[in-house]
Amino acid sequence: MIKYLVVLTVLFAWGYSSPIKREEAAQACQVCHPVDPDKINVHLIPHSHDDVGWLKTVDQYFYGSHSEIQRAGVQYIISSTVEALKANPDRRFVQVETAFFWKWWQKQPDSVRQDFIDLVNNGQLEIINAAWSMNDEAAVNYQSTIDQFTHGLRTINETVGACGAPRIGWQIDPFGHSREQASIFAQLGFDGVFFARIDYNDRNQRNADKTMEVIWQGSANLENTNIFTNVFPEFYYPPSGYCFDIECGDEVLVDDDTSPDYNIPRKVDDFLGRVTSLASYYRTNNLLIPMGGDFQYQSAEKNFINIDKLIAGFQGNDQINLIYSTPSCYIQAVNDAAASNNIEFPLKTDDFFPYASGGHNYWTGYFTSRPNAKHFERTTSKILQAAKQLTAFSKVNGEDHEADLTLLKEAVGILQHHDAITGTAKEAVANDYVRLLTKSIQRAEPTLNVVVTNLLKKDASTDINLDLRTCLLANISVCDITNADRFVVSVYNPLERPVTQYVRLPVSDGSYTITGPDGEVTSDLLDSISDFSYVDQDFGTPKPKELVFAADVSGFGLKLYYVEKTASKAKSVAVKKTPSVKFGTDTTGFEIDDATGLLKSVTMNGQTLEIKQEFIFYYGFNGDNNGEDNAASGAYIFRPLVNEANIVADSASVTSTTGTLVDEVRQQFNDWITQIIRVYKDEGNNYIEFDWLVGPIEVDNDNGIGREIVSRFTINDFDNGESFYTDSNGREMIKRQVNQRYDYEYDPTLEPIASNYYPITSKIVIKDENKGLEVAVLNDRAQGGSSLQNGVIELMVHRRLLRDDAKGVAEGLDDEEFGQGVVARGQHFLVIGSSASEADGKSTAAQEREIALKKLLTPLVLVGDASSDDLSLENVQGALNFNFEGLKATLPENVHILTLEPWKDDTYILRLEHILENNEDAALSQSVSVDLQGLFTLFEVTEIRETTLGANQWLDEFQAKEKFAWNIENAKNSVTKKSITSLEDPVIALDPMQIRTFIIKVTKN
Repeated sequence: MIKYLVVLTVLFAWGYSSPIKREEAAQACQVCHPVDPDKINVHLIPHSHDDVGWLKTVDQYFYGSHSEIQRAGVQYIISSTVEALKANPDRRFVQVETAFFWKWWQKQPDSVRQDFIDLVNNGQLEIINAAWSMNDEAAVNYQSTIDQFTHGLRTINETVGACGAPRIGWQIDPFGHSREQASIFAQLGFDGVFFARIDYNDRNQRNADKTMEVIWQGSANLENTNIFTNVFPEFYYPPSGYCFDIECGDEVLVDDDTSPDYNIPRKVDDFLGRVTSLASYYRTNNLLIPMGGDFQYQSAEKNFINIDKLIAGFQGNDQINLIYSTPSCYIQAVNDAAASNNIEFPLKTDDFFPYASGGHNYWTGYFTSRPNAKHFERTTSKILQAAKQLTAFSKVNGEDHEADLTLLKEAVGILQHHDAITGTAKEAVANDYVRLLTKSIQRAEPTLNVVVTNLLKKDASTDINLDLRTCLLANISVCDITNADRFVVSVYNPLERPVTQYVRLPVSDGSYTITGPDGEVTSDLLDSISDFSYVDQDFGTPKPKELVFAADVSGFGLKLYYVEKTASKAKSVAVKKTPSVKFGTDTTGFEIDDATGLLKSVTMNGQTLEIKQEFIFYYGFNGDNNGEDNAASGAYIFRPLVNEANIVADSASVTSTTGTLVDEVRQQFNDWITQIIRVYKDEGNNYIEFDWLVGPIEVDNDNGIGREIVSRFTINDFDNGESFYTDSNGREMIKRQVNQRYDYEYDPTLEPIASNYYPITSKIVIKDENKGLEVAVLNDRAQGGSSLQNGVIELMVHRRLLRDDAKGVAEGLDDEEFGQGVVARGQHFLVIGSSASEADGKSTAAQEREIALKKLLTPLVLVGDASSDDLSLENVQGALNFNFEGLKATLPENVHILTLEPWKDDTYILRLEHILENNEDAALSQSVSVDLQGLFTLFEVTEIRETTLGANQWLDEFQAKEKFAWNIENAKNSVTKKSITSLEDPVIALDPMQIRTFIIKVTKN
């Protein structure tokens, strides 16, 4: 019988011995200055926006080094603000990025830590967001977002205490806002979200309609994901003329009426006019004014002294009540005013993409910028998920390796930042992000080696070291370990469902024997996609071949394979310069046009469609940014020179390989674009894979014109009504309509291509409703994409641009690797089928969900050199099992174990999610139950208690708290939460798209 976990210290335990008193003050954590129902209440919010890397690296920003780039030092901001707040109890401030807070906290004496805690407890310092970084909302996957919030919230709990638990989403700088982010905020238990950037047409319409505040419905499937949303009246800086920071040149306030510089009456009158105008955009008598900006408050007292004087100047004013405030106090005031005056707010049901700051400034380029960095983040996140599960198993067995993953969690958290995964930092900073990710993986590798080896040992006392490591450069055919004539390969499946992983390892030419748990394993030896001759030899020697074999691994399972090279030359394989017409099987395959070498048709799920795939490009606009009409295409902005695509090549030279496991067609489009179209031949395969290699992109240096490369799929005789669907951070799908927005009108003739690009983090889908068909393209990293004409899907894969787009980074997107422009490699996965929710089989949408999950969390592959005598096949087989299974039972097809990781003391986080939306599949889009009893092989769950999404507060206690109720225009408003069922019964119920988070205790089997 599972018990209800009641030990509060699981969530709020102090992480180390300390004399600091963390008890909350007797009064509530939120202490607000009074508002006046008869005046305009202007809430001044002192804040500092501290990018976790942008023009400088994370460390450079924290320590304040390299001031020649930017004068910014976060350690001074926090310390200076603490002192300024202590000097005057009326003052307020908000702290946002936990990555910087944690670096600061570790360096403070107990007395300063206590000051910080006291300021939080008395309501002067409000912690908001509290994720490791202020994440982007276009290019991130929901799992990484949840992870970095979980790590940040835990850090706040363990340092500041319960009063530090955030209630506010503060996404003031990301370049557009996703609906899934709103859903995550609601599930974290937040009261509201605030931001600055929305499309300029949208802002104008909202100003006119007084809809700058909305109730945002974060999910089309889940109840209770509505969240109050405020858009700042201008930007996240103070009104022009009122920036008092040492980095600002605005006039300071002089309150000495004997001084010739006395300016209080003039400044008060001017400020009065400004805020009165801005207040007209909002429905209540409350107006939020941010008083801060990028890396402000390094000398906080200067800011606060001037704000003190401004507030004093409004004392007794009959129109304005000017006060220090926080976002939580602001929401409270708005809610009170709305309730008193029966004010309703509109309901927002889609998202805030794309973002345009002007008619030719669509911030849709960053959806694709730096594709290799976007993929490396995904790779590192995959390693983190597997590592958390493996260390959980290890902890059950008495070995606690959680601390060894801290650097990995922090690096992945930093990469979610809105100038990191977006590809919008300086090149030197982007390189530092790669350094952080690489270092974090290398730090985790010894632990992974120990944990994997111990799980496979037949006898715990056996002394064997496989020295397992990752092959991070396998995408460029480099893996030094596979140079050995004998090596071992471990494959861990981080999914709860069985998978067939086609392991691909770079090797030299030769014949290989692979021994797995069940004996010899079939394999193919195929040519690498490129010789990668440009790679610096310091990184290793690229191999000419790829060894491919199928690893069938159970859910949370681990398998070991022993590879031996038996000959220096491989057996001949069927390679043809003129391809066969058809490849794959009768159920899943494709056809190549023998005249052009391009894709001709695809067969799958009982359908055959004529589909052409080709590469196109747009020339990047090479403006000098001297005015709106001359805005250049750059790291942020996508702006074609002419609004017409150019075809890379009308045909491709082709060779084909027919293997035992896989058929491949290699297409060479030009000197810098190569692609392999492949299909695996197992019965469960239901996609066609496109493995593309693009770069160095050819550019026109003389005229400063770059290129933006796109993979385009054209389906013959397919009418999708100029609409398409894109995912929101890898979860729910949102319908898009070409040249239309749901909330406002805009002029699509200004930028007809860029204005129709949306972020694709998981998949893009078009549907022909009349034929009942759909076509989906899934990707392995975030990209920009669209369907600009019926029957067409395009995904931008790579960009190289020579001009800066004047959004602050002051560099063109023209990175180099190995002395040349960057080469990017990636995969697309094509799925076709019926668009109906089939009652007698798995729907196409359900198949897409499963493929997306399998590509997001591909198995962790580690390799180890086995050339030493003590690691012969006989010795390894004698010491190790070649198979480990983490689950006893198979979970329902629509359930995913999103998280299993060690937590505090002897507890773990267990997160379960339903992976389908309503109506995606007749059978699988239903509520489902998961029985935890007898699920895991190593342990039984003995105690369990549910938390909010971020695992920082008990769900029942959160639900017992009074919630804000909002009146919504033309909608019934309900704030009723579902009742929480007792978890004495170990059966967890999940509705479509629901995520539930638990803290569990276990006993070892």
